[in-house]
Amino acid sequence: MDALIDKAAVEVWPIGRLRPYERNSRRHSPEQIEQIAASIRQWGWTMPILAADDGMVLAGHGRLAAGKLLAIAEVPVIVARGWSDQQKRAYVIADNRLTDASDWDDEMLRLELADLVEGGFEIALTGISEDELSKLSIGVGELEQMPELPDGDRSPFRDMTFILYGDQWDTVDQAIRRAMKPRYPTNPNRSPQGNALAAICAEYLGRVNRD
Repeated sequence: MDALIDKAAVEVWPIGRLRPYERNSRRHSPEQIEQIAASIRQWGWTMPILAADDGMVLAGHGRLAAGKLLAIAEVPVIVARGWSDQQKRAYVIADNRLTDASDWDDEMLRLELADLVEGGFEIALTGISEDELSKLSIGVGELEQMPELPDGDRSPFRDMTFILYGDQWDTVDQAIRRAMKPRYPTNPNRSPQGNALAAICAEYLGRVNRD
């Protein structure tokens, strides 16, 4: 293992010299391969494939498939020379599993994606889906351009999305928790948070109108 650390030189191999590990437990869908290929088109080949000296891929199966899709003749490779068979097989699992153990800072991710969207960058290249963008409240402002439906054509229940920054979240969360009341049978809204927010807004408007 120390040999790889001491001699982690990147070599250039013909792509045909590489072969996937036949017992790789991580799967790559055709859609994901397309995404990786799009990433390579945008940024180039930024991370070498890790392979055994006989060409078996230990890390980079998705990049290998994307390279073949793009008909790339040669790719950068780091060779794991001197590894035992068990080390090779275990690393295939570890490389995939250890990345799964990380977590996202949703607030920082939201800020980064919002800036990219505002700058007109093609977010699909990051691998973030439209559904994930919606959950992060990215691009929700576009919903304001949708035509308003007559009262009779829409549900009486409405959804609203707010983007809160820093201490704003704590302020709103504390206010809603404080305003929550037991749900009464005569109230058609079964959401305690919705009832609390409506009560806060009604109190605010009452004070403003009195002023």
